[in-house]
Amino acid sequence: MSTSVLMELNAQLDSPDAVAVLAAAWDVFDMATDLCDRITFDEDSDELQAMVAAQQCSEGRDRLPLPESGRPVAAPPPGPGAAGLVPYVRLLEHVGDALARLSAAADDETASSLTQVRELASGAAAALTRVRGQ
Repeated sequence: MSTSVLMELNAQLDSPDAVAVLAAAWDVFDMATDLCDRITFDEDSDELQAMVAAQQCSEGRDRLPLPESGRPVAAPPPGPGAAGLVPYVRLLEHVGDALARLSAAADDETASSLTQVRELASGAAAALTRVRGQ
């Protein structure tokens, strides 16, 4: 896999189609959960922060509808050091932005749900920034 997967997900998060945005958000959470699980015990990783990020991604994914089509997206291996995780942090932040956009146009109950998921994306991004030393 290459970074083109990350670019495709970024593009889908900007879609005007809410179903496509939610599917992309689900894929990002799923991919980031797997990524965090893989790097948890890397020598240069903070295990606790990686587990926190994985847990928040897993919970965010579980609160979104299962995508109607497609297949799981595999994360390209991250580069070394903290800089290697930046693309994934930015992708999680983009999920938060996309969900904020959707919640602005949603009814109160849906907006509340999307806000909770957006907070999980934000928390996961913050934890992921702390997984590897600066």
